[in-house]
Amino acid sequence: MTPPALPPALSPDTILLLRYLLTAALFLYLPLLGIVIAGSAASLVLNFFGRENRDDGSLRLSREWIEAVTMNRWVLLLLGLLPYPAIAYACQRFLGGPTSLPAIAWLVPFGALLAGCMLLALYRSAIRRTTELAPSPVGAIRRTTELPAALFGAGTAGLLAMLSAAFLSFLLLGTLVNPSKLPLVRSNLVFILSWHSLVEFLLFLALSFGLAGGIALRFLGRSKAGEEGGGPGYEARVRTAGTSFALSGALASPALVVLYLITLPFTGMSTEVFVMAATVPILALAVFALLYLLPGKGEGRPGDRVSALFVLMFLAVILCDQAAAGNAYQGGPSSIGPLAAEKVVKAGEKPAAAGAAVLEKGKKVFDTVCSVCHRFDSQVVGPPLNDVVPKYKGDVAKLKGFIRNPVKVNPALPAMPKPAIKEDEVDAVARYLLSKVKGGK
Repeated sequence: MTPPALPPALSPDTILLLRYLLTAALFLYLPLLGIVIAGSAASLVLNFFGRENRDDGSLRLSREWIEAVTMNRWVLLLLGLLPYPAIAYACQRFLGGPTSLPAIAWLVPFGALLAGCMLLALYRSAIRRTTELAPSPVGAIRRTTELPAALFGAGTAGLLAMLSAAFLSFLLLGTLVNPSKLPLVRSNLVFILSWHSLVEFLLFLALSFGLAGGIALRFLGRSKAGEEGGGPGYEARVRTAGTSFALSGALASPALVVLYLITLPFTGMSTEVFVMAATVPILALAVFALLYLLPGKGEGRPGDRVSALFVLMFLAVILCDQAAAGNAYQGGPSSIGPLAAEKVVKAGEKPAAAGAAVLEKGKKVFDTVCSVCHRFDSQVVGPPLNDVVPKYKGDVAKLKGFIRNPVKVNPALPAMPKPAIKEDEVDAVARYLLSKVKGGK
């Protein structure tokens, strides 16, 4: 039987093009998604407390914030959705071909993103309709009425959908910096969870709230004639809210960048990654200095510079992540896709050459699949292989049987999942393990 064709390795030019495409798509997608999430959360909280306390200023700020971050509904849908297919395409190509991850892994975040955009657009339209002109002795004034509970619920559901879409997207992007984990993810999507993806998501939220604060300082709080809740007091409230958001994001980002580097797989490390990561605390310090040490009393609106600094932080994190992904694939067992560079031993090769090719193939399978949980000299998830493999006393068939259908042996350790590898790969990795361990032959 002819083995199925493997996805071809990508050329360096194609890889570079994919990296540019992914970087550009993420630079459009992440900041926009972030300000929509942060601004919507601020709007919903202000609307809730404004209704509870009968505070026209809070209700007005709630409306202005959601209008500023969602823009026009069609712009929100287009800019919020269009970059995602480009991200999915580039990631799939990086991960080794069109079948690298199940389609459902990409469709679920896209569905959550679409639902979130539609629900937030509905909430935005509804909250705009709550502002009406009402007569008064001094002329018509703008009065804010209460938002119906159902439409407030739609906004909350939209925010949760956008948060879910962002979190799932970061889980998928996390596979780019740890390609050796991909075979486990293919067999069971639960393995897509990682500390690195969680930290990256929290860093995304910190930058998002900081950028939303910069937008508030830039666009909100301008007095409008005849509108309730305005005046110097309202403008001061807007400055306080925007400054609080921006400072919170600036203070949280450096600590999260450190955690980002700690949780990054060692295969993704490089000087370029550290340099990009180091720019985030520097830019965060600039935000802190701009808002706290240099408040700019003559200007009063530092929103432009604060927003620009947070956009640069987004760019630094995206470039850092793409550099880490490039390092992970460059230093991995194959140039692109975990098993894309597999070579088949040709008929007619000399026995010694064939044996060396099998061991090389076994090493690639081990580095790609087994090394996620196993080391030779230490316990990771499974036991040290130097202690386990000698028990098979050179019996290749017995070791292959265990690899093919693993069973729980040590009650103190988790059961080994069935690896998603082919029969010839089972044979190759078994022979490689026996050749590496003392007493294995």
